[in-house]
Amino acid sequence: MSISILYIDPGSGSLLFQILVSGLLTVMVFFKKGVHFLKTIFSLKKARPALKEEEEGG
Repeated sequence: MSISILYIDPGSGSLLFQILVSGLLTVMVFFKKGVHFLKTIFSLKKARPALKEEEEGG
């Protein structure tokens, strides 16, 4: 196998780096928003009875 096959020019290298970074950030934001959404759903279920008690008592 020739060494010239392993060469990546600067343009291709920066493109691969950009793809890697953007993919990683996309995954991080996706999961962060998903976790926040799930926390919001479960916290609303717990908060609803407390809101009803405040409305009745106040």
